[in-house]
Amino acid sequence: MNILFHKIIVSNFNLQSIFSFGSDGGNMIKSITGFIPIVFLWAASAIAAPFSNVLIVSIDALHPDALSAKTTPVIYGQMMSGAFTLNGISTEPPLTLIAHTAMFTGLGPAESGKSDNNWQPGEPTIAKDTIFNLAMSRGFSTGYYYSKEKLGFLVNPAVSDHRFSKDNAVDKAHSFIQKQGDHFVFLHVSGLDEVGQVKGWLSPEYLEELSFIDEMLGALIDTVRQKGDYLIVITSDHAGHETVHGSQHPDDFKLPFVIVSDRIKPDRFQNIPYRVVDLKPMMERFLAPDPGLSSAR
Repeated sequence: MNILFHKIIVSNFNLQSIFSFGSDGGNMIKSITGFIPIVFLWAASAIAAPFSNVLIVSIDALHPDALSAKTTPVIYGQMMSGAFTLNGISTEPPLTLIAHTAMFTGLGPAESGKSDNNWQPGEPTIAKDTIFNLAMSRGFSTGYYYSKEKLGFLVNPAVSDHRFSKDNAVDKAHSFIQKQGDHFVFLHVSGLDEVGQVKGWLSPEYLEELSFIDEMLGALIDTVRQKGDYLIVITSDHAGHETVHGSQHPDDFKLPFVIVSDRIKPDRFQNIPYRVVDLKPMMERFLAPDPGLSSAR
């Protein structure tokens, strides 16, 4: 199903965005004239919610067309109880560290200064404020668990606990969120990119790896939901086509965005236009102090 977004009037500006993109393998973006940040689409009606647990899961190299009730029952369940779009857009170029830097900072490569996909331990880490600075300022304990070492670039003093673990990042996140207090956790899971580059995106082997990841996430998501006052986001950094990613092919830019919560109505987020740079302003809105709700935390 194609989604078409037209004019939005913001203050005295007439900003126009025209999108026509879908999951039918055609051109993802037919026309773009001044993209409207996601926050403008719902800021007027959004209500800051008293979340106790925020979980953001980024599944590296997840093609949105791979999500289904059969292959990913856990993620699909969140889609059905929350809201989602399968037409999210990555950075230019659509690469792991560049896209995650955009998620964390709300800035594209030119603004963030991170335009390469490389980092080694011992090199300087990010200098910009990130979603973790925001979360810590709101009183959350912050956890960051990632399965690619180069994502250590995004560790800063606002991260209470962080671990690089290629195989056990989900378990690390689960242990952290079971502790007392309010938690803000970003979890990065890899595996699909490795399979995709060998067997191909959306191949049977790729879908099998995705089913394994989905199953691993089940206990963590159940714990967060059982705790209550939660916000869960499931997304990705980029996708790929055939055995290639990071190119100009439309599929390489695709990613899903899923949101579910027991504190906000999800319907306003269904099929929203979403770019990776929209994650931080979205969190700013969600975590904004609200005197009318602060006593609920």
